[in-house]
Amino acid sequence: MKTSQFKQVLISGALLFGSTFANAEILTLQRTYELAQQNDPQWAAAKNTYQANQQVIDQNRSGLLPQINLTGNYRQNDVEYEDLGDDDYDSHGYSANLRQPLFRLDNWHTYKVGKALDSQYSAEFQNTTEDFYLRVVSRYLDVLRANANLSYRKAEQEAIARQLEQSKQRFEVGLVAITDVHEAQAAYDVAVSSRISAESEQFVALRLLETITGATVENVVDLSKDLAVMVPAPTDVNQWIERALANNANLQAAIYAAEAAQQNYKSQRGKHAPTLDLIGSHSYSSTDAQSLNTGGTSPDTTSNIIGLELEIPLYSGGAISANRRQSQYQFMAAQDLEHQARRETIQDVTNFYQLTIANVAEVTARKQSTNSASVALEATEAGYEAGTRTIVDVLNVQRNLFQNERDYTNARFDYVLNSLRLKRVAGLLTEEELLTLEQWMER
Repeated sequence: MKTSQFKQVLISGALLFGSTFANAEILTLQRTYELAQQNDPQWAAAKNTYQANQQVIDQNRSGLLPQINLTGNYRQNDVEYEDLGDDDYDSHGYSANLRQPLFRLDNWHTYKVGKALDSQYSAEFQNTTEDFYLRVVSRYLDVLRANANLSYRKAEQEAIARQLEQSKQRFEVGLVAITDVHEAQAAYDVAVSSRISAESEQFVALRLLETITGATVENVVDLSKDLAVMVPAPTDVNQWIERALANNANLQAAIYAAEAAQQNYKSQRGKHAPTLDLIGSHSYSSTDAQSLNTGGTSPDTTSNIIGLELEIPLYSGGAISANRRQSQYQFMAAQDLEHQARRETIQDVTNFYQLTIANVAEVTARKQSTNSASVALEATEAGYEAGTRTIVDVLNVQRNLFQNERDYTNARFDYVLNSLRLKRVAGLLTEEELLTLEQWMER
């Protein structure tokens, strides 16, 4: 019975694993981007937040538009008149009221606050959109990095395993000392540990990619070896700075935030000013109450009113002045943040420009270093066969080759990421720019 149950568990597990594997995808960058657009909760929240923020103009414009309300009533009344008896009667009526602001300085600047905030929210959403692009590429490249690292760790383990086997064979025939075997065994144990660690890193990278795509990811398509690695164009960093100061989304958001704070300060200051409104009303009332003068029922009444209402604020306990001072300091703080954003933009452009330049040079150098390390390994292995080099020499050179190969691969990925970061800080990162990388994917 227990054996049968155990078999059922194994079969169920196998079917579940097979089903999961069958649904897993090998993603291209474009497919990753499309899935992230549909399924990334962080991106969905950003879009909904932007839609909510877009209502700010209508909210802040309302203080300039007419305010109209309609009310109606129906009442049952029971009245007792001293020495005259009592009276039970019904009454009903309605009224319509209109108020159109003619001069409200604070409301005008509140409307200007709404316009500035709308521009700020648009810039912030653009910044979030560019961050989304970079997040997709970063998660994608993290998987490629993990794949490359695991590939090199496996190759390193296999190569050291061959060296270990050769050392054992040479020791058995008396060509090397036992220390060579121990050195090779120690290196092999380290390689196994590194390979296990690399497998864990790959697993984590795939799971992180799944969090933004909402799909079961088996793997991703690698970048082609023919990826074009070029210095940024234009080559003058000052031109990149000019573009960034004009287009950087984070800087634009800070500029509009300062403008909104300034308009809010003017709005609070405008609360000291008089207000003038056009008012109008129409009302009707009817009652069955008995008139004490005529003895009959009271007549229905209809009234129409139109006029101007002037209000001059004199004293409100100091609240208006306190709010004005508070908004002034908030405006000054917003200006400080704008200056900070401007400096950070210049610094970010300079940093990412220099990093991209360095990545281009590093890719070239790492490629040459890898070729040199490969030649050095062949020479060292030949020396070991001839007895002029030790197993430690072989293992060190071998390890150096794999390290160079990993560094070369990572340099290519760093170039892609930093070149996109440069375009982002310059306000040039678009969906089309992101998907241009698709042409450099392996087919």
